Amino acid sequence: MVSSNLMRTSPRRQRGLALLMAMLIVVIGTTVAVSIVHEEKFTIRKSAHIHLSDRAALYAIGLEDLARIYLKEDSEESDTDSLDEYWATDIPGLPIEGGYLTGYVEDEQAKFNLNTLPGSKIALNRFKRLCDNLDVDDTFIPALMDWIDEDFDIRYPDGMEENYEDYRVANREMADISELLLVQNVTPEIYEKLKPHITALPGTSTINVNTMSEVIFQILAPDVDVSDFIEQRDDDVYESVNDFIERLQIPVEADGLSVDTDFFRAHGQVVQGEQQYNLTSLIYRDTEGKTRVINRTLGQF
Repeated sequence: MVSSNLMRTSPRRQRGLALLMAMLIVVIGTTVAVSIVHEEKFTIRKSAHIHLSDRAALYAIGLEDLARIYLKEDSEESDTDSLDEYWATDIPGLPIEGGYLTGYVEDEQAKFNLNTLPGSKIALNRFKRLCDNLDVDDTFIPALMDWIDEDFDIRYPDGMEENYEDYRVANREMADISELLLVQNVTPEIYEKLKPHITALPGTSTINVNTMSEVIFQILAPDVDVSDFIEQRDDDVYESVNDFIERLQIPVEADGLSVDTDFFRAHGQVVQGEQQYNLTSLIYRDTEGKTRVINRTLGQF
């Protein structure tokens, strides 16, 4: 009797099992289909993002090329570099597909080059004056010079060579001003105060008196008249360093000054929808007007 009942109920159980298997297959199939659709949408979005990024990068490089063209043309037209020239004019927001682009070029030799410190007493005095004018504690300067120079001799009283805990002293020129944060006794507050006024250029570059700011002008000599400097330059750019000194009648050392520039920094911004891409390029221009990119930073922000 028992086996007869089992035989009678077996087909029903089999149908239930078949229905369960069918439902399971449908669920698995639906999950796979949803997953495929989701992956396809993600791939499409990813591809669109990559396409947008590539296009933005091309726009940004185009801005860099435009800056190089301006600088080459400028070298053919003038022996001096000043803020009234075409290269110093900001590029307004130009419309592009899905957004706009803009940019500007700045003279990196309008700032103080940290890499000039070890080889020049004049540069050292100017940098100390910069720190003093900005109310910055300059006890880090000996450690900074030890960071840049090539020897392992510690400068006293606050020098620093091989005593860093997590890294070694560079003993070479700075490649970027952000390295300053690695130097002993340099705090983020000190860095932020100095940042707008300093640069890290290869070699012993000069300060261009036709483009330097009031802050940099004030480090050339104590108690100088900033307003007279600006008025003189606005009326007529300085044709030479001697012209600059004679017209202002101030006791300024001519060493380390110039009226022309070799290093410029191009800044570009590309905005497409909600995405923004920024480009920063350090451009070197030689005496023949030829330009090359020393370094470049391009990224999404």
